[in-house]
Amino acid sequence: MAAKPLSEIFAERAVELRKYIFDQPASTFTNNPWALANAIEDFANQVGHMMIFRKSKLDVAREQLLAQQPAPRTIVEFGTFVGKSALAWGAILRDIHGETVPEDVNIYTFDPDAQMVELTREFVKLAGVEDFVHVLQGPGADSLRKLNAEGKVTTVDMAFFDHWEKFYVSDLKLIEELKLWRVGSLAIADNTDFPGAPDYLEYVRAGGSGEPESVRYQTKSFETTGKRGGPSIVEVSTVMALE
Repeated sequence: MAAKPLSEIFAERAVELRKYIFDQPASTFTNNPWALANAIEDFANQVGHMMIFRKSKLDVAREQLLAQQPAPRTIVEFGTFVGKSALAWGAILRDIHGETVPEDVNIYTFDPDAQMVELTREFVKLAGVEDFVHVLQGPGADSLRKLNAEGKVTTVDMAFFDHWEKFYVSDLKLIEELKLWRVGSLAIADNTDFPGAPDYLEYVRAGGSGEPESVRYQTKSFETTGKRGGPSIVEVSTVMALE
């Protein structure tokens, strides 16, 4: 019997996850994105086959965001899946800015899968962060261009890459093209070791394109450990100069 494609497994897991979450008292997660993000990870640890951004990696990203100056206000995320990382970004920005998050603090997460977008919107609303965590359906590049054209995203403090690795470089370069980086902005990429993003690593390790008027990066690979093994590297690249 042929093995199920990963897309089918992910779709089934999303249905199971929704039931797991909504079978619990809503008060467990109301206005508590950390609780919901942690519950998603607990479920993933139980069932497997869920490529979420796990706590060991999230701790690396959180430390970088907490240290960022000026404090991060706009995050864009390429690849939503079931919303675990989007909820975590919301929790982190709330930790930084306070319970009443300023109007100019926003997270935009992009995914072409309608099922994942719908599920994440439900989770975002349940956790009480829907005012500043926005879940957009469609390719990330198209969504980001539109947000920029509408004047909603004019600076990106952190971009998180956790979608198809073949798009990491092109989406990074789109942020450069739209001139959204500032000195000190962060590009954080998951799965650069497996399935692997060699073109992306080559680009950021070279410091960028090296062309006139280019962005210069300094990058570092953080190795983490997890309960279930699998990809362990988080690549954190900092914008050092806008030439």
